[in-house]
Amino acid sequence: MHMQLFLALVVIALAQGVYAAQDVPASPLPELRLVETKIGPKGNKVLVFKHKAVKGMDSPGYVAQDFEHGVSFMLPAGWDEIKRTPRPMALSLHGFGDSLTDYADSMSRWFADSDSFIMAPNDPLGTWFYGYSDQLPDGDPNKGMVVNYTERRVLAYVEYFASKYPVDCTRISVAGGSMGGTGTTSLALRYPEIFSGGDAKKGATNRAYCHWKAQCEKIWGRYETGVLNNEGVNVWDWQNIAWYLQHHHNKANWLRTYNGKEDVSIPFRQLAGPPEVTPMSFYAALEAFNIGHVALWDGSSHSKPDPKNPALDDWWEPFSDNTCFLRTNLSFPAFSKFSKNDNPGTGAGDAVGTDNDLGNNTYDGDPQGGFNRFLRWNSTTIRDTAAEWSIELRLSSGAAGYKGAGTETVNVTPRRLQKFAVKPGTTYIWKTSTGQSGTQKADADGLLTIPGVQVAKDWARLIVTAVP
Repeated sequence: MHMQLFLALVVIALAQGVYAAQDVPASPLPELRLVETKIGPKGNKVLVFKHKAVKGMDSPGYVAQDFEHGVSFMLPAGWDEIKRTPRPMALSLHGFGDSLTDYADSMSRWFADSDSFIMAPNDPLGTWFYGYSDQLPDGDPNKGMVVNYTERRVLAYVEYFASKYPVDCTRISVAGGSMGGTGTTSLALRYPEIFSGGDAKKGATNRAYCHWKAQCEKIWGRYETGVLNNEGVNVWDWQNIAWYLQHHHNKANWLRTYNGKEDVSIPFRQLAGPPEVTPMSFYAALEAFNIGHVALWDGSSHSKPDPKNPALDDWWEPFSDNTCFLRTNLSFPAFSKFSKNDNPGTGAGDAVGTDNDLGNNTYDGDPQGGFNRFLRWNSTTIRDTAAEWSIELRLSSGAAGYKGAGTETVNVTPRRLQKFAVKPGTTYIWKTSTGQSGTQKADADGLLTIPGVQVAKDWARLIVTAVP
């Protein structure tokens, strides 16, 4: 499994031009130095490592300075070095300005009851877990090239710890808030071969319409300059997730996002709009390109909860749930056009005042709600064979679940297919256990979307087969 992960990382790097041949270091990382061990309240251990900047994973200037980076890795309580039972690994991405050691303290408490390995890469340069100009630290970021140095280090850390510990490499997830939520979105969507999915809270999706624009211009160059990244793309386009999905939606991952309309740090307008944004808003892109997603919003600010405390969903953990879960070797349904979706508005408006001022934002649309709330699937009964793809679907019926009339409709796009092959322009037969049936042609990208599938509180199976 570790070799499979390593090969996936190499394939990604070569396919996306991540490494120029002369820049590939001799090993994924220099030897990590253990600088501290923190013991959590349940006996869980957080190992804190540091290493110096290396060529290919940092700018020449930072390499010359021997700049230090760090990463923390948590061993769960009860970890047995003898038995070495395989476990999932979750990446936990910190917010802007959090230090390596302070975040290690926090994760020792937050994840004290977790049975998973937890990895927390540090981003001391505030790159939103992406990268920065190869002219830094002393040069002009409006010249040269922006390189995904931070992503390279994160992927190298993943490979390193998966080689040292029995990580279940089909169950590596990523989550974070604020800057960490931003990194969660981009890492999950760019590297679906590595990450089973992402859970992003209060993250940004388009820094051109964010209060952090000026900070980003210090590492990526001015928006008007349009500096290219190592993919040969304007870095501001690359960091606009809607643009990224428009050009890279064929192998998309599953993502859950949660944001607040009172957030003055990560404004809601850069998710729902604004009206003039191109090519479209982040929310519109999730729907238009059939990305697996749950997108939630309420009246919270960046740090203060919505005083109305709305129950947006039966919050479940798709990385550990026993029925509805995600794996990199398991297909899942991407939902769109759900009949119970709420209206996020156009992104016209703003959050007023400071992060402590709640209840006075000027955004249009529903004050709280989401896309694809209440929808669940049964991962344990998926059929993904050469002859058939089928899945059981239903509406969540828990305390904070679906409260509608009884039956809703949703479009379903099979994603991360393992054996069932969808060919562009080919027509497929579909039917459901509730009596629906029809035919549907795959689009030019090889994505097949079954429209108007009925879902209710009981499991119903959707079955897709090729035309004989």
